[in-house]
Amino acid sequence: RADQQSWNNWFGVQSLHPSRVYQTAFWNFNWWQYWTVGGLPVERAANTNVHVQLNNRWWLHAGTTLGHLGTTFDDRRARGGPAVRVDPILSSWAEWDGDSRPAVVPAVWTNYWRGDGGRSESVNLGSQLSVRVASQVNTTISISVTHNIDDAQPFSPVTDSTGVTHYPLAHLDQKTLSLTGRVDYTITPELTLQVYAQPFVSKGGYSNPRELANPRATAYPDRFQPYTGTTFGGFNFKQFNSNLVLRWEYRPGSTLFVVWTQGRNDFLGATGTRSFAGDFRDMFSLHPNNTFLVKASYWLNW
Repeated sequence: RADQQSWNNWFGVQSLHPSRVYQTAFWNFNWWQYWTVGGLPVERAANTNVHVQLNNRWWLHAGTTLGHLGTTFDDRRARGGPAVRVDPILSSWAEWDGDSRPAVVPAVWTNYWRGDGGRSESVNLGSQLSVRVASQVNTTISISVTHNIDDAQPFSPVTDSTGVTHYPLAHLDQKTLSLTGRVDYTITPELTLQVYAQPFVSKGGYSNPRELANPRATAYPDRFQPYTGTTFGGFNFKQFNSNLVLRWEYRPGSTLFVVWTQGRNDFLGATGTRSFAGDFRDMFSLHPNNTFLVKASYWLNW
């Protein structure tokens, strides 16, 4: 981004000598600070991560970030309005990956974020299973679930009839579920088939509408005041994307691609009463948008 000056440092330590517990281990630490050209502090953060491969070939990863330390401001939150003071945030993550050598390889991960003095919070859980069905067929399926609470979700500024500009925001409670599947099939060295599919549903609702009052106040509640100029409801967004790609190298350097993509999506201005299962059923009843592509290349060996 423009209008930014920064400095950062990074260092890490890696152990390549196996022990009774691990094969290899790595640890790093980061520190960075950002300011606008005018000297407004917009970030001051520290981060540390660790990566360990155990003797059974499993991988363990974890990390934590402490952000907006001290007095910092967000000059983008009001979407063109004044800079808003930001409370410190905590962001942590962890991941476990199974041994990549067997035919079945699991993985599990989680992400956690907390800010606004505990008023905002996000939790993500995910897992993946990779299965080598045969030497020529690899499949992967993953699931990701996120619950996001943002106590100060901004909206576009509103100018009233008197010419006063308001910077509204509201408490957002959002839930997201996505599934992702992949299949890679090497039929012959010259002929391959790849399939990708992802259904996705995200829905949420807004409450406690407010607007900026004293955006640089030290106390979080003092930065806002009630706002009644606009009604904020909710949303329900569904999307399905899939791709099928057939690749045939019919002669050395010359390739034919046949591609089929399908998309389905829908947006409602309300959270809705259906469960995620109902939302997924509704998504697959939507009219699909299909696209077919054929691309060919020919190598001229002059």
